[in-house]
Amino acid sequence: MKGDPDLRARLERLASNAGDPPERGLDRVAARRHRRLRRRRGAVVTAAALAVLLGAVLLVTDGGPDDNQVAVSPAGRPSGTAAQLPDVVDFHCRSDGPAIPVASVRPQSDGMHIRVFNELSTSTEVRVVKEDEWTGRRTFSPGMWSMRQPVPPGTLRIGCEIAGRERSLTVELVDVHGYYQEPGLECPSDDTEAEVTDLGRAEPGPSMSATTYSVLQGRGLRVEELRVGPPRGYPRQLLGDPTDDPKVQVNRRGDTVAFVHLQQTDDRPDAPWSARAIEGCQSFLTAAPTTDTTVAA
Repeated sequence: MKGDPDLRARLERLASNAGDPPERGLDRVAARRHRRLRRRRGAVVTAAALAVLLGAVLLVTDGGPDDNQVAVSPAGRPSGTAAQLPDVVDFHCRSDGPAIPVASVRPQSDGMHIRVFNELSTSTEVRVVKEDEWTGRRTFSPGMWSMRQPVPPGTLRIGCEIAGRERSLTVELVDVHGYYQEPGLECPSDDTEAEVTDLGRAEPGPSMSATTYSVLQGRGLRVEELRVGPPRGYPRQLLGDPTDDPKVQVNRRGDTVAFVHLQQTDDRPDAPWSARAIEGCQSFLTAAPTTDTTVAA
């Protein structure tokens, strides 16, 4: 091309018409093509990087459950996403009313755990209620405290007393791990359930288990073959959690044959325990006097 001046002149005119300054001619055309190719390659690399980043974000979003993620109310729950629930619920008792920052909570293996913040200037009673099934209560002085309640799953109310009036809020206890099993008697199919309310002059005992053994032995039952403990509900449930109906489960050869309902003799935390009723299988109670036994409907 260097030996043909006319051909080079025609090409330079074409380059000028394409927008390059006439004095730069063909050299500028090559440079411009190189810049366009470089820009095109840069755009491809950028798009690929964005695609990789987007894929990583989607993997994180769709990942497994995070047990520490807080609950959200059903109205605010994203469609297609399972909300993760906390295993401790914070309950604030304030002068302007109670506050619970989540809509739902999950129990631990020993029941529902509550972190109580008494922000009043005086002590207050905190109450946990599941209608017709459970009421638990405990008094707290100002400050932060912990409370455990082996309450059945479902809709609960947690409240406190403010200026002489109880105020409460609703929270949903969701048993996502299937911990809870409803306590119940395991009587033979041809047996009936009965209740004993007149327990005579049974002496109070220092603990729930000791009182249970004492009252059963006092009714002529063989306590050597019995095992007593907290009602079947949560696998690690303990005796002594504050409830309006404290009771002890009685097992014989692996079957639940009775529940002994107890009460403390006064309001002291270490007050002795006394029995107020026994509900059990009729076949279990027949070894004892049955004149005061009422067959349950």
